[in-house]
Amino acid sequence: MDTVLKELKKYWPYFASTDIAKAFHTELEKFETWLREVGTKLLAARARQAAERGNPVARDYPERYVAGLVKRGQTRILVNMFAAYLVHKGLATQYWLIRNKYVAGGESIATWLRLLRQI
Repeated sequence: MDTVLKELKKYWPYFASTDIAKAFHTELEKFETWLREVGTKLLAARARQAAERGNPVARDYPERYVAGLVKRGQTRILVNMFAAYLVHKGLATQYWLIRNKYVAGGESIATWLRLLRQI
């Protein structure tokens, strides 16, 4: 999972310039620490969920599945994980983030929150 964290690190500058990151800039350092501690478990849970739903790549090569997820999602994956982090910590609500256009929709946040409850 170290390669996945390195991949996420590549998108960090783009993430830091998003509206949600600017609005909650005081949380970025905490989120980065949280990402190293909980993020890998969260991404592994996402791979397990995909494997349970029948995805052969996630079942046989979970790290490759997660790497592909990060490469496809790029900055968006960090935004959605950060939004889930904010909701999980009680700093914002999912509705508030959507209403103020920090995130496009709630489905991705809900997925990350569901996985957070599982780990």
